[in-house]
Amino acid sequence: MPAAVRAVSWRRLLGGAFTAAALAWLLLVLLAPLSVHGAGGKPAAVAAATYLIGGVVCHQRPDRSFHPGGVQMPVCARCTGLYLGGAAGVLVAAGRRRRRGRAGSAPSPGPGPAPSTSLGPAVSPGPGPAPAWLRWAVVAAAAPTALSFAAEAVGWMPSFDELRAAAGVPLGVAVTWVASLVIRGELA
Repeated sequence: MPAAVRAVSWRRLLGGAFTAAALAWLLLVLLAPLSVHGAGGKPAAVAAATYLIGGVVCHQRPDRSFHPGGVQMPVCARCTGLYLGGAAGVLVAAGRRRRRGRAGSAPSPGPGPAPSTSLGPAVSPGPGPAPAWLRWAVVAAAAPTALSFAAEAVGWMPSFDELRAAAGVPLGVAVTWVASLVIRGELA
């Protein structure tokens, strides 16, 4: 099997695993509070593992977390928003890959498949550094989270979990979008 085909296969496999992991983690985060007690009132193993992993990546402060059914979620509201955005980002990236695959591409001039890009003429095909506009897009996506964090820190904004979660969504989308570009080999 040619090296270019192996690279495409690995990238496709890694992209699928990344998508599955992002969606599975969001599902675990959302369902853990609902399944915290298994049979006989004992903590369900999957829910317990989700809370344990959540504790590694999040502060889990009760005053900054959602409590569906009266049970605290395994991550705070801001992290919940990041994971919602992350799931949306991988779904958008996966949809773009499928649409590009169905649309077909021009025949390759060389022996291997021609690299494709969904970023338009500002980005050359194949791996390369992130263009300036992409870096600014990530900064802009981080702005709502940074602003809400700063406004809370100085007392200009009341503690509001829904706002924290909403502020995290654009950043989650941007980060998973950039990660999917790296996985697909469009960014170095």
